[in-house]
Amino acid sequence: MKKFLFTILFIAFSSKLLACTCMSQRLLDRYAKSDFVATLSVLSVDSETDDDYLLLEIEIIELYKGNKINLLKIRKSKGYGCAMYAPENTKWLIFAKNDQNGNMVFGYCSGPKQLDRTFDKERFPNAELNYSKSLARKLELLETLKAEKIEPINTYDLYTSFKEESLEKLKGYEIENGNNAFYEITVNEDLSLKNIRILKEFDNEQLSTELIDFINKNIYIGRIGKLKTIPEETRIILGLHYYSANNERKSLILPYAF
Repeated sequence: MKKFLFTILFIAFSSKLLACTCMSQRLLDRYAKSDFVATLSVLSVDSETDDDYLLLEIEIIELYKGNKINLLKIRKSKGYGCAMYAPENTKWLIFAKNDQNGNMVFGYCSGPKQLDRTFDKERFPNAELNYSKSLARKLELLETLKAEKIEPINTYDLYTSFKEESLEKLKGYEIENGNNAFYEITVNEDLSLKNIRILKEFDNEQLSTELIDFINKNIYIGRIGKLKTIPEETRIILGLHYYSANNERKSLILPYAF
């Protein structure tokens, strides 16, 4: 179990650690804080018109959040964090925000993922497979959010976790359709759980019933910065992902770590 959890976290964050340091953020929270989320193609890159930005002409492949646009900006790295570049004729998953000047902007620490990235298979024989699996999970999550019309929110930078030993109870289930389940968690001012509302269940009636009891008994809700209270009652989205069995392990269910 520990080895499997480490593998998931490594896939999610290894590319960041190799290049520069960004604050780790789960995809649901990244989505909640973004004004625009989409997969897209980069048609052209203009670096001449602005000293602070690269201007991208884009074509949207799939829009998950925000309005349809045909221009995006990358903030140049000077004084603003890690540098990145999105070449012409490449495809990306992008999370972007409106800045104070009304520009729709993203950067390295926004969490972009190149859809058509390739790897040197001789030097890194497993990298492309691991990258594609991680990317597929992200896209599957976004597709589910869109199909179910679920809008993640996280006003007070809350996070949820479960003790590793409690997750042992979620091994060995069989699910035929869909790998994602979502719950709306109502949180009291003292960060205790007030209520759980099902947004999307796993396709297993017994598991769905047992998960409500499991969440009630095992969830921990914290606040970034080690703050113990929030100004008012709020709601957050809990996402769970199903990993099918393979030769090395039973099937299991984990909260989103990517």
